[in-house]
Amino acid sequence: MECIVHFDAVHRGEGEIAKLRGLVMTEEGKKPTTPELEEMFRMMGYNVHCTNENSLVFEPDTNDGDIEELRVKKLDIGEQSYTPDMQLRAIAEQLMNKPNRPI
Repeated sequence: MECIVHFDAVHRGEGEIAKLRGLVMTEEGKKPTTPELEEMFRMMGYNVHCTNENSLVFEPDTNDGDIEELRVKKLDIGEQSYTPDMQLRAIAEQLMNKPNRPI
């Protein structure tokens, strides 16, 4: 099963953050392990190791590159997520609360 990994690449010195994505193949319904994420990053050209497994922060093995750290923000394993549309809800509530007035 595919797992889309959303992560931020923090560049050294400039403070610039690039929002990137990667792909890891995992077993059905399981999240990728730290070694699987490290391998994905290596395939993308980032030689990193995990410094914090709880928040999934990765730092480069050497200091010669321009990347300070990689932060995993979201692991998308295909689960449906519901995000309420607040504007649509407000419009619907306004239309439903109007009293019936004769024309």
